[in-house]
Amino acid sequence: MDLYTYILIWVCIFGLCLGSFYNVVILRSLSGESIVFPPSKCPKCNHKLYFWHNIPVLSYILLRGKCYFCKEKISIQYPIIELATMILFGLSFIKFGISYKTLFVLFWLSCLLIMTVTDIKEKLVDCNIAIAMGVSGIIYAWLINGWHGVLHSVLGMIAGILIMELVARSGFLIAKTRAMGEADTYVAGALGAMFGIFSITKVLLCSLIASAIFIIPVFLFNRFKQGDRLTCLLFIVFAFFTVLFKLCWQNYFMLILLVLSGIWLTYSVLKGMNNENNRNYLPYVPALSAAALYFIFV
Repeated sequence: MDLYTYILIWVCIFGLCLGSFYNVVILRSLSGESIVFPPSKCPKCNHKLYFWHNIPVLSYILLRGKCYFCKEKISIQYPIIELATMILFGLSFIKFGISYKTLFVLFWLSCLLIMTVTDIKEKLVDCNIAIAMGVSGIIYAWLINGWHGVLHSVLGMIAGILIMELVARSGFLIAKTRAMGEADTYVAGALGAMFGIFSITKVLLCSLIASAIFIIPVFLFNRFKQGDRLTCLLFIVFAFFTVLFKLCWQNYFMLILLVLSGIWLTYSVLKGMNNENNRNYLPYVPALSAAALYFIFV
């Protein structure tokens, strides 16, 4: 076995172990408990776990997805996060090798993974993680390009914050509430620090595409369950006009229909936020993380 393969194996094992720890961070950050004390326990019966209950992935298989004590089902989140961390760590080492960048990328991916899961589960994000990610982005820029890199990193952070705040505060024009949560601004600023002033706009545009693919269908499904048929219908009309304009009729008439349907759809979405019962922000951190992954690896 050559040295490169040997190191790659240990990087993957390290990723598995950290993935197990990230599960603790995710769950306890949502519950408000310390990530150090008490020791690992079943979230259902609170019984302290034995050491062999904490072996990444393997323990889940051996226990057949159930608690050893109370026999309640163990969330599939545990092995998924562990495997995802292992894969991300392995890909990072394959892409960047033994370098400073690998260490920073591993840290960034860890932060994004934790924030993504907490945002999906409870629409909560620890802004301290985003701040740490942003600070590390500035440090990385300084190590690579000196003070010139720091300038680009800081400008990128400012641009990310301003762009995301502009989008978020556009909700006040109609719904009298933010269109996005404040944590999204922290994450956008951190990404600006990581990628710099010349790339942050592209990263945020990429996140919009990711949100359209993953988040909007979930959002429309929730609106449908709440009885908001108009917004769902408008989205179908907008998508229909978009396809027609792209594939068949690229003329001013179709462009006007596309723009008008898009404005009406936006108005309907923002107006729905004005209902006190519907003021739930979409989890946008997953879209930002997807964009970051694309720019890191592609």
